[in-house]
Amino acid sequence: MKDSYEDKGDMSSDCSIEDNKAEELHRIQKELPGKMLSLEHSSSNSIKELLHHARTAYTMLLDKTFSLHWRSKALLISGLLYFLLPTDLTPDFIPVIGYIDDAAVLTAIFKSLATDIKKYRIYKGL
Repeated sequence: MKDSYEDKGDMSSDCSIEDNKAEELHRIQKELPGKMLSLEHSSSNSIKELLHHARTAYTMLLDKTFSLHWRSKALLISGLLYFLLPTDLTPDFIPVIGYIDDAAVLTAIFKSLATDIKKYRIYKGL
């Protein structure tokens, strides 16, 4: 049985997790549309696939009518935040290869969340 000290610690960490998640979602809502728009006219199939994954992750996160496990949300948030970082493993300003790591991260997340994504697409009739 936990004592009251442990319970308080758990409660405060839950609050800070929720606060961080809200801040991260706000940043994604603020920055992601502009970044996707800047890549919209790319002829690269890899960039098009990356944008498709980013759009799906974004709509899943913001859809209040679809129930998504907190771990799945955390993965999607992490992937989108990585996509927003201009100076990640391979900086986005490097022509051709700048978005390879972003695509790899989002693809790996999408593979691990394949069941959730399939449920979402069925739910939305996509």
